[in-house]
Amino acid sequence: MATLLEGKVTMDLSATDIYTLQRPSQCGLRVYLLAKGEEPAPPSEMDQTLMEMGKAHEQSHLETLGDYVRPSGFTLEARAADTRRLVEERAPVIYQPALMADGTDELAGARIVGIPDLLILENGEYRVRDVKLARSVGDGHHPEIEAQVGVYGWLYRQTFGVPAASLEVALGDGSVTELPDDGGAEALRQLAEVERYSSLAEEPYEPVGLSKCGGCGYKTRCWEPAMARNDVATLTGVDQGMARALRGEGVETVEQLLERFDAASLSDFKRPAGRGMRRVGTAATAIIARAKARLSGAVLPLAPFEVKDSPSYVVFDIEGLPPYADEGTIAYIWGLQVFGEDIGPFTPAVAGFDQDGDRRGWHDFLANCRAVFERYGDIPFLHWASYEKARINEYVERYGDPDGTAARVLGCLTDLYTLTSKAFALPSPSYSLKAVEGLAGYARSMEDYGGDWSIVQYMKAKDSNDEEYRKQVMDDIIKYNREDLEATWAVFQWLRGLSS
Repeated sequence: MATLLEGKVTMDLSATDIYTLQRPSQCGLRVYLLAKGEEPAPPSEMDQTLMEMGKAHEQSHLETLGDYVRPSGFTLEARAADTRRLVEERAPVIYQPALMADGTDELAGARIVGIPDLLILENGEYRVRDVKLARSVGDGHHPEIEAQVGVYGWLYRQTFGVPAASLEVALGDGSVTELPDDGGAEALRQLAEVERYSSLAEEPYEPVGLSKCGGCGYKTRCWEPAMARNDVATLTGVDQGMARALRGEGVETVEQLLERFDAASLSDFKRPAGRGMRRVGTAATAIIARAKARLSGAVLPLAPFEVKDSPSYVVFDIEGLPPYADEGTIAYIWGLQVFGEDIGPFTPAVAGFDQDGDRRGWHDFLANCRAVFERYGDIPFLHWASYEKARINEYVERYGDPDGTAARVLGCLTDLYTLTSKAFALPSPSYSLKAVEGLAGYARSMEDYGGDWSIVQYMKAKDSNDEEYRKQVMDDIIKYNREDLEATWAVFQWLRGLSS
């Protein structure tokens, strides 16, 4: 955005530009596209839910601070002037102050602006505080938050000539954590990256990735063309650094990868790792096999598919809120069903919406597990990926494991995602249950489903006082959970058939 400041045409750079660069993961192409006027897709229902949760958390924290003032003015310049006035008058709590300053030498011709959530006066000095849903920051967690607050700290120093008393984040668990103040060095470095990408004449190369692109408003724009051209970055096991290194050698597609490399030569290929370079090593065998599977459409074996032999198996799946919810992680459905020779009933433990509902859901789950053990013994609990194990450990810490049932379940857990990714090269770009169940031929009856769908529906029900509506929503989520169990069992049978 161009602005007239002291007679010069400048570019505005803001603290929120760091989020554009960093979230959902670092991507310079996203900055470039936005700067060139290509708008992302509208926020998803999940994104909108998170924004509403963020606003509610911010308001809740604000209410703990007592009276506050908000700078007035119809323009950013007017609000910045009023912020300076309020600071000079030592207002105790300033909500959404506006700060701005000319850029440094590295950002010459730019104006930097920022609106932190709060300036809080304490012992004659102001603390800069932002409010976030995240439940941890620092030590590699949410570096974008550190950089954003770093911009605010730098702006405060530039505006008032002294550093803020502290740079803080009010986290989603209700705690307030202090961040180190590096004088804005990292924040300014990232803003320089934003300016560089924004000023490029041609579109930069940016490798795609399922986790990288998930949640990005440009995913459809980038991911589908990458799949259509068989971009090497769409192969599981090819990380961002490796994709860039291969591109530097003229390898951009799956076809070119197989033309240039076999497992032995790819093993010796060096890719960026940290600050140095590292050989691809033993991962090369699986990457080459997945490339062959992609082009052939066939599933190729990599290693034995080793699951404990049992006449019956428990299939286990949890529906839960993410850890950045105000209440913390909540598992609202613990789904279980026994399949095999002696099929058992679908037994979901459902957390209620009342104050003790979370605890009851956990203890109902333990009761259902005890019933399984009494009837079948210690049979495998099949699940997909690490979510179920993490939640059990979290709930043991939260509510305890009175008779050791949870420990017994943990000893029986069998992660099919890990076993599948080690045993088979799949033609799909993902080893998610949704991707693999399609290969296995499982078809769901529900048109709308998925983890994000489940969370959004639960949040809507939680915020409603209509008991009939709540029941309908929970019935739909329970149906989705049951189909997750059926899909997992169908995939397991399919995988065993492939390995026989």
